[in-house]
Amino acid sequence: MRATTAFNKMLSIPGAHVTGVVFTPDGIVVDLARRAKRLRCPCGWSTRAVYDRSIRSWRGLDLGATKVFLRAEIRRLACGACSRVRTEEVPWARPGARFTRDFEDVVAWLAQRMDKTAITRLLRCSWEAVAKIVTRVVADQLDDARLEEVYRIGVDEVSYRKGHRYLTVVADHDRDGAVIWAGEGKSAATLEQFYDQLGEAGCAQLQAVSLDLGAAFKKATDHKAPHARQCVDPFHLVALANQAINKARRWAWQPRTRPGPASRRTGRCQATRATTERQPTASSRPGQVGQAHPLGPPERPRHAEAVPTRGPARAPPQRLGALPLLAAQGGPTRPLPARRFS
Repeated sequence: MRATTAFNKMLSIPGAHVTGVVFTPDGIVVDLARRAKRLRCPCGWSTRAVYDRSIRSWRGLDLGATKVFLRAEIRRLACGACSRVRTEEVPWARPGARFTRDFEDVVAWLAQRMDKTAITRLLRCSWEAVAKIVTRVVADQLDDARLEEVYRIGVDEVSYRKGHRYLTVVADHDRDGAVIWAGEGKSAATLEQFYDQLGEAGCAQLQAVSLDLGAAFKKATDHKAPHARQCVDPFHLVALANQAINKARRWAWQPRTRPGPASRRTGRCQATRATTERQPTASSRPGQVGQAHPLGPPERPRHAEAVPTRGPARAPPQRLGALPLLAAQGGPTRPLPARRFS
């Protein structure tokens, strides 16, 4: 099988066929030839007149560890609808892109699941290329009918960058929480942009809007859709319930009748102190020397009898009396001090 036939089967590019394959140090270059003779503008207008021609390359999906580039002749046309010279549309790439559709679709899929740094290292492209690819894919895949038949929506903000950078996100509850609109900022003016894009007819169809406890979204909803029922989303409702439970728990745990600075102690310290005071000791129970708390280890009495040891018993030490000291010649006698021998 020839190389051109193999790449024709692997790439399966509609409207074009492979005419040559070149292996270079930078990667594999695949030459393509168009089948259609008419030039088509991205706006949809077509003609046979060619303004000029040039050669352009597009980055495709890697073949193993080797980069793949598609190279073909690109033409420009004088569009009658746009009233200016534009580049023709090719089936394997989006207008104005230097990457194939397959490559951009993979980048957009990865952008939903990892950061840009990981994408650039995996696919060996730049940050700017990833940002432009995501913009093109979203504009191409965005459904214009997403704002039709909207009745129950949810509005919330999400932080997307350090420095208090937020996005206002609108989701459709009737479509399993699918995001239908997003705008930069979290003010009332940001949400009013969504209502303006929805139109008066779309705002009149709204039945319920779930919001957080902020005043900005409520202000925009009161102004654009005053008839819609405003609800609190479950996240903030559960958060308020947890705060109320914690407040009641602290009120029940801390004693309120103890005067003085001791009343400001935490409940844990007071409970520990009360438990310590309630524990009985051996000295607090007369007549029961050697008994301690039932849960603690037994206390050994101080004056208990000695436990006999194995083997012969040792004789107790004897205290010898004073021995007379021999007097020196011509002097009086005096006793030696008593000493203890074991």
